Amino acid sequence: MQTRHVSIVGAGLGGLCLAQGLRQAGVSFDVYERDPAAESRRQGYRIRIDAHGQQALSQCLPENLYALFQQTCSAARSVQFLNRDLELIPGRPARSWRTSTVDSDRQPMPPDLSANRQTLREILLSGIEERVHFGKSLRRFEIDSDDAVHIQFDDGTCAVSTLLVGADGVNSVVRQQLAPTSEPGDTGALCIYGKTIVTPDVRERVGATLCVDTSVIFDDGFAVILDPMRFPDTLPGIAKRLAPTCRLSPVDDYLYWAFIGPRARMGIATAELPDQTRLTALIETLVSRWHPRLRALFARGDINTLTMLPVRGAIPPLATWRPGPVTLLGDAIHAMSPAGGLGANTALRDAAALTEAASTQLDLREAVCRYEIAMRGWAETAIKASDDGARSLFCAATTHHS
Repeated sequence: MQTRHVSIVGAGLGGLCLAQGLRQAGVSFDVYERDPAAESRRQGYRIRIDAHGQQALSQCLPENLYALFQQTCSAARSVQFLNRDLELIPGRPARSWRTSTVDSDRQPMPPDLSANRQTLREILLSGIEERVHFGKSLRRFEIDSDDAVHIQFDDGTCAVSTLLVGADGVNSVVRQQLAPTSEPGDTGALCIYGKTIVTPDVRERVGATLCVDTSVIFDDGFAVILDPMRFPDTLPGIAKRLAPTCRLSPVDDYLYWAFIGPRARMGIATAELPDQTRLTALIETLVSRWHPRLRALFARGDINTLTMLPVRGAIPPLATWRPGPVTLLGDAIHAMSPAGGLGANTALRDAAALTEAASTQLDLREAVCRYEIAMRGWAETAIKASDDGARSLFCAATTHHS
């Protein structure tokens, strides 16, 4: 087998998971990220890791880092469905949410874990820092007659690799060249993410229930997901015990929240992305008639964490391209609504499968082709489940106000 080298464009969760898997498999790699540093972008929100995501991380991470991931998470809690007056109402979570330890066929399944996104990214960076290059924006690539990939960056530097993986997200530069007609569409929905640090004042004003259980608050045409993030110990302390070489940033306990709904219902014009000051006013308007405890929660949110993102999604069947030494993973090929909690988990699943493809004794082109066929199958299933999750949140007929 020829000596292989994998170039990964994008240091998000999927790209870094792949890098860790390649390290475990003894395959040479480099990761190129356009951001100037690991902490350049806000990464401080809760993310659910399901059974597929957990399996992928266990395959790709060394044992001590996987244990660190587990110990810095909290298990998904029971889900309560509420209206804006904090009254219990009928409802159901997205089918992809798992809060029990058995599936519908009574088979044992690990419950979803809630990870702090930045913490997980720091774990995925541990031990591979020298192979992750920040401030490297891809310009284009070319494939020569020997299937070597020549990669050009905006700063004038170049690299040569046997496999190029586009893990560069919904605006993937790799995808734009590899499959230029597969741009993900705007679904017309928006997410507003934020968090509220849990202080004694917040506990008193918000109430114990909202600080313990996952809650879904339904209003007319949109919903808010609330998820408490409580850590068993300081994150640096957990790292010192389980993986001393991994440096984790301290994180206070917080309530994660996400508004999700159509632009029109949220009062945002097409293509408009308000700044943080405007977002604060928008949230005040959206919750102006809500229960005082909910208004107190959002009023005490950390304005520096406020982010609004349009929801973009790929439409099955997913794009195909001529098999070769360039491929895609994660949002670069199968962007989907966050309503089902499946986007990052599908990217992690891609990373584990692509690790196997890149480290196999098979012909690389054939192995990557097999990966792409399998990836499209589970990604299209995840996209449909995410669309179902969005319908559950937008269309729940469960808002009866007095």
